[in-house]
Amino acid sequence: MNGQKSRPFRHNTDLGQNFLVDPSVLQFILEASAPGPEETILEIGAGQGVLTRQLALSGCRRLYSLEIDRRLEGDLATLEKAFSNLKVFWGDAVTFDYESNFPDPPQKVIANIPYHITTPLIWKLLEDLAPRGLRYLLLMVQKEAADRLTSPAGTKMRYPLGVTLELMGHARRLRRVPPGAFRPAPRVDSALIEIGIDRRQDLAGDRSWRRLLKAAFGQRRKTLANNLGASFSLSREPLLSLFSDLGMDGKIRAEELDGDQWLRLAQRLTPWLPPSR
Repeated sequence: MNGQKSRPFRHNTDLGQNFLVDPSVLQFILEASAPGPEETILEIGAGQGVLTRQLALSGCRRLYSLEIDRRLEGDLATLEKAFSNLKVFWGDAVTFDYESNFPDPPQKVIANIPYHITTPLIWKLLEDLAPRGLRYLLLMVQKEAADRLTSPAGTKMRYPLGVTLELMGHARRLRRVPPGAFRPAPRVDSALIEIGIDRRQDLAGDRSWRRLLKAAFGQRRKTLANNLGASFSLSREPLLSLFSDLGMDGKIRAEELDGDQWLRLAQRLTPWLPPSR
């Protein structure tokens, strides 16, 4: 306007801004997430609105789009005016007040997540939205994060969030996404993962559960008994006796337990734990 050319958008690397531009990947996301006419969808990281537009056109009942970078307000305000089912919100997804802002909570979340907030953001979504009806997440994450989130029992990349996802439903990797699918291109591969939630919707918000997992995985080179004993000042012999009752080897490490073993251990061990400070 006014005879001046608009300046090209400068991506903020501190925010992990790598905008998805590959049409085939965008189409894959739409087909995999399959927005329904009765569903409310939450999109995190709307960017310049490329996927936002397609989600609004999908026929979903309501679309919330959350973006942190106010420089994108012009692009998203135009879309918000064009689609009656779209409402744009501004803020940090890790600290956002989902309960107050979403009286009609989403059933599905679609997000392109910067690596440095992957774990805290997923915990936040599970804790705040799973008890209110969230049942499905389709997330673009770095490949290393995808490997960790979907690692089964007995693998070295197993960690607390992956255990929790297994017990709340499932997490699986759908496809690799190369750097060329983004602008600017990241230096690592990404992957799309699908998370389904169909049970234990309150587990992520259980403080005792979170304390137990944090202690258990605290020092990976140590056995589970050693980690729990050191974290909670528990005597070794009673712990080993408990492990024996549960059919677990005293030298087992946290990453070796499957979901059912974690549930049995938590049920027996939680009453022993000292009050949280």
